[in-house]
Amino acid sequence: MKKQTFMLLPILVLLMVIPSTNFVHAVTYEATTMDGELVNLEKYQGKAVMLNGWATWCKDCLKEMPALEALHKEFEEQGLVVIGTSTDLKGFDDKVSAFADRLGVTYTILRDPDDRFSRTFKAVGLPHTVLFDRQGEVVYEWRGAFEPMSEDTKHKVNIALGNIKNDLIEEDQIAAIGFALAFSAGLLSFLSPCVLPLIPAYASFLTGTSVKEMENVNAQGQNQVHYRYNALKRGLLFVLGFSVIFVAIGASTAFVGSFFTDASEWIARIGGIIVIIFGLHILGILKIPILSRQLKFDSSKQTVRNAGPLVVGITFGAGWTPCIGPILAGILTIAAVSSSATMGAALLGVYSLGLAIPFIISAVAIEKFVKIIRRLRKWMNMIEKISGALLIIVGILLLSGSLVFLSSMFGETLTLNISDM
Repeated sequence: MKKQTFMLLPILVLLMVIPSTNFVHAVTYEATTMDGELVNLEKYQGKAVMLNGWATWCKDCLKEMPALEALHKEFEEQGLVVIGTSTDLKGFDDKVSAFADRLGVTYTILRDPDDRFSRTFKAVGLPHTVLFDRQGEVVYEWRGAFEPMSEDTKHKVNIALGNIKNDLIEEDQIAAIGFALAFSAGLLSFLSPCVLPLIPAYASFLTGTSVKEMENVNAQGQNQVHYRYNALKRGLLFVLGFSVIFVAIGASTAFVGSFFTDASEWIARIGGIIVIIFGLHILGILKIPILSRQLKFDSSKQTVRNAGPLVVGITFGAGWTPCIGPILAGILTIAAVSSSATMGAALLGVYSLGLAIPFIISAVAIEKFVKIIRRLRKWMNMIEKISGALLIIVGILLLSGSLVFLSSMFGETLTLNISDM
């Protein structure tokens, strides 16, 4: 009965996650004109709006502004309103005006020195452009530079204006930096002191052989292929089990966070503080007992050995969460301030992938992995310190709101380096 209950758990989780991805939060955004007048997007109800987030330090932003001006002139009479919202800091009003004048911009320029734009639209860099239809619904988002006068852009503008039928496929776009952090976090979780030492026991559970027998797998002749196939098959089920748990946690976190869009700045700050505390715990400066708890595979018990890998994977996902929690917390904080449950689920899916790949490799090639683990033991302390330091850095970025600025700077630097090649 217990086993049947566990087997139903992944199905129930997926039933909860899938409907939640349809949740759409109403977009509310306001900024000030160059004269200091507060303007809300509702002012433009009944018109299509192209809202372009930019800053004077953003080279790609400045490059596309003349084309935005051309788009503004072409579609203004049809009902398109082009707005450029500058996120430059307070005291830069004159500089913003000078840049707009120099580029010949006549469309509306708004000021947003507190960068509510990035928090509202989950921007991970500039430029970032959002196109709304006449009903105020988001038609499309360009994350990064785009071609305002391209046929593709004009096609989307005509959709927003209602001139043609909407044939676009709406998809949540997840920031590359979020993917990179999530995948790296998965790898670091695998290397954590409460997971890596248990890999031989985990592989023993999957294959039903002792660690000593696994070390001599190369000498088993024809049984070697059967051993690796069995380890791969059961390993994939194990990975699926904990992935379901992590994806469900990510989707749930993002879904709850989507109700508090206006408080996303405080969610990021509080999450940043928690991540910093977890980083200090990993460094050994603070001690949080529950985060030091370690679970163990007892592969000597027949009941455990015969349990389904999927069920044990689910148990791993739930039981090991306190242990890998410090690293997982950073990704969950990013998921909490993301725009939808889909984005949160995707972030945790990538995290699970980073954790899953070394798990599968270790199961299939355990005889080599056991030797690698022995060599890594002398580096475990350093790996732990690096993990703690990275967590503190991510926490500081979340606390200060600099994660967006960092990603935009990284994107700009990468673009410049590629163009120079």
